[in-house]
Amino acid sequence: MSVLTLADIAETLKNGGVYVVVVSAEGSTPARPGAKMAVLADGSAFGTVGGGILETTAIEEALRIFESNEAGLVEYEMGKDGPLGAECGGKATIYFEPIRPKMKLWLFGAGHVGREIAKTAAVAGWHVVACDDRPGAAEPEFIIANEYRTGDYADLAEKAPIQAEDYVAIVTAGHQGDEIVLSNILSLKNIPMYIGMMGSKYKIEEMFARLRKAGVPESTLSQVHAPIGLNIGTVEPGEIAVAVVAEMLAVRNGIERIKKCSE
Repeated sequence: MSVLTLADIAETLKNGGVYVVVVSAEGSTPARPGAKMAVLADGSAFGTVGGGILETTAIEEALRIFESNEAGLVEYEMGKDGPLGAECGGKATIYFEPIRPKMKLWLFGAGHVGREIAKTAAVAGWHVVACDDRPGAAEPEFIIANEYRTGDYADLAEKAPIQAEDYVAIVTAGHQGDEIVLSNILSLKNIPMYIGMMGSKYKIEEMFARLRKAGVPESTLSQVHAPIGLNIGTVEPGEIAVAVVAEMLAVRNGIERIKKCSE
């Protein structure tokens, strides 16, 4: 597509990329105000902001913007003595806005704690997929989510298209369900960014011992956040949900040591 509408932009960037639009243009320049382009993370571009060296440079800038995740305006001088070495003269101001795909949380367990995690995660910006082996549990009437899946936990975990950038919270109704899900998740080629599992320290130690015996390396087990959530004195399902989502946010933002805001 050579000319993008806003609907085209939304569809093209639904999985992430950078929205590029010419804000102003002066003098002799191929750019025209309002010209739009969508640049994906792999460098492919749709639409145009005028072509030539200006567009090539804008694509390069878009990729830098995507990495930094900071929107901004960039002014380009088009004279032959300018940084672009263009012959046309004039200048153009272009706005770059990174679009990040919504984070996805695979929630195994739609019970009391799962329902609260789903609500809290949604508020914090996650796309929630609720999974449960009990008919009627992972349904809109009982848990607020974006997607719902019901079936055997082994089948659910094995067939879920979980990506390395996804998050997984395991809070099933029993130890057996937790272990089945965790075992399948840890066998994935790309381990998700976050894996959290609810349970007592004793239960987790026993489960990890069985997984080690089954051949799961310690380096893989060390990636599991268990017991799930930050240690902030939680008891009730709503409190646990806050602790879990806070831990997910810490992982997303690369925070290794949690400090009080007053520190």
